[in-house]
Amino acid sequence: MNKLPYIQPERELHYNLGILLLILGSLAQTSRNKKVLTIDKIQSFYFLVTKPAFLNKVLMLANKRQIAIDDVDYYTVETLSVNVDELFDRDRLLTMIKILSSKKYLSSEYSNSEGFLFDLTDAGRSIASKLESGYFRKVKLFIEQLSSLQSQSPSKLNGYINTVLKQGI
Repeated sequence: MNKLPYIQPERELHYNLGILLLILGSLAQTSRNKKVLTIDKIQSFYFLVTKPAFLNKVLMLANKRQIAIDDVDYYTVETLSVNVDELFDRDRLLTMIKILSSKKYLSSEYSNSEGFLFDLTDAGRSIASKLESGYFRKVKLFIEQLSSLQSQSPSKLNGYINTVLKQGI
């Protein structure tokens, strides 16, 4: 008898590319069209979007409005035992960025003060706008709340994350 493979959704490439597209589509520019997404911010935002209970703690520390989280999202193994690898696994993120770039979904520009700033192309925005079903609906809500942290520096974001890691969820 063959065993069925167990697929971890959070490790599935297309799922992760979808989340990254949504983050880039919503958070790459401020309301004044200033590009703000560096690789460090993308990594922090990705980490927070995929861990809503953790995101709420960071929002609380930043004195921002928290989100209502379903029990399904709060009481998970990931919440109880936070895997911080995503905060430090730059290779994984760079691989996803390369994939989006190779499909012409990603644009980047260089700033002397901040380094590379990322955004979606029109083709990337078109694809991101189609991600509306299933868990992507929830991800969009999490990203909407995350936009209140858009102006924070990467070091400030990491400070909030480190504080929550020390305190625990």
